[in-house]
Amino acid sequence: MAIAIALVLTACVPPSAVQFDEPYLEAPPDPAVDWHEDRISTGTQQPLLSSRPLEESPIDTRQTYDLPALVDLALHANPETRVSWEEAKAAAAGFERNRSAWYPTLTAMAFGQYFKTSFPIPGGALVSDGHSAYGGLDLAWTLFDFGRREALVDAGAQRLNAANFAFNRKHQEIAFRVASSFFAYQAAVAKVTAAQQTFESARASSASVQAKLGKGLATRPDLLLALQEQAKSSYDLQDARGSVLQAKADLTTNLGISPSYTLKLIDLSKLPLPAGLVPSVEKIVDQALEQRPDLMARLAELRAREAEVKKARAEFWPKFSLGGTLGNQYWGNVRTNPPGNETYSASNLVGTAMLNVEWTLFDGFERSNAVHEAEARKEASRAELETLRLEIMRDIWKAYADTKTALEKREFALALLKAAEESYAATEESYTHGFSTVIELLSALKDLARARYTEIDSRATLLRSAATLVYASGGQSRGDSNSP
Repeated sequence: MAIAIALVLTACVPPSAVQFDEPYLEAPPDPAVDWHEDRISTGTQQPLLSSRPLEESPIDTRQTYDLPALVDLALHANPETRVSWEEAKAAAAGFERNRSAWYPTLTAMAFGQYFKTSFPIPGGALVSDGHSAYGGLDLAWTLFDFGRREALVDAGAQRLNAANFAFNRKHQEIAFRVASSFFAYQAAVAKVTAAQQTFESARASSASVQAKLGKGLATRPDLLLALQEQAKSSYDLQDARGSVLQAKADLTTNLGISPSYTLKLIDLSKLPLPAGLVPSVEKIVDQALEQRPDLMARLAELRAREAEVKKARAEFWPKFSLGGTLGNQYWGNVRTNPPGNETYSASNLVGTAMLNVEWTLFDGFERSNAVHEAEARKEASRAELETLRLEIMRDIWKAYADTKTALEKREFALALLKAAEESYAATEESYTHGFSTVIELLSALKDLARARYTEIDSRATLLRSAATLVYASGGQSRGDSNSP
């Protein structure tokens, strides 16, 4: 009978065993490593892309960091990755905790007491006193509950998926923020170089006007105009240097390091630029709706709330469970008065076995309202999923249009810079030979400075627009951070 009962009860355990010693097995293996969906089904560890902990990943001041290296540094150093990692680990532990409902509960109990009782009898009272002790095991095992545990485990699994997808999206978010701040910082550095070139040109123009004034070929107002333009270019140079410090603070914040660190970064002009938009916007939208981790997380939350509806409905049905106790009862030095002062002692093996049926027949409509609440939350989650889907489509269309516009503006910016350089060179030569005025020379210098800034802005805008499009599509990862 014991073997038969054991075989029957074996059907009450979950389909897969719990990893008691590894509750975080279903969570990402490292705060800097993306989670892969096949981990939750196979239950095997994925190889680490980088197993270096933060303490073993110091910043190398001799290394020239490109964008993938910066993203890797941020994934190890930025505390936001560890926040999302710990949340995913907590969801994994919660999932295993929900699965424990399939297993029996075994409780050890022990107590001892001294007792003295009195019972009335004709002519007096029957008094007994002594001490007793009990030690045993208490077993409780739910055999059948009409899907309560299945729904609870399903909801936990879906929320684990949601936490893991949110972890992946956090990686993409940090990579996008690093890329955007990196482009902004490099653009600020390039503007310092452009401002320095403009200042040198303005100083050379002032020197040229000063020389002509000494020969009587220029007027003092001409010199004052040149000196004014030199002062303005000096102010622009200092302003550009201040922008570099602000951009560096933004970049180091997104990297998760102190602004006091000095990093050697690749030059903005060495970054590859997108040659064009090969896939159509419709194809990018379709890919995003299949791979955006935050959309997958929202879908997993919807599935979790559907499981909660099933659990709320299952509460209307009874619950069958097995209970029992097994232990030893000991009585010692028990005596009664009257009839005599004899003492008694006994030690016996005691136990119980019970099949329990619990069925709540009426609870003041609590279960009905719980079902209504779960269904409302499910519909709210469905609406949130649709809202996010529309936001993704809008963001992709906008990023696609911005990238397409940035590609076109880039061509015009290059043409503008080339024309401004040729115009300034011709005007400078013409002024040297006395065929142009200082106003024409300074105007050409201003146009050249604006053209340089426009070219820098067009490059940074194009890179930032392309990064935004990749981020909106949900395709950014550690491996393609520097890919057009």
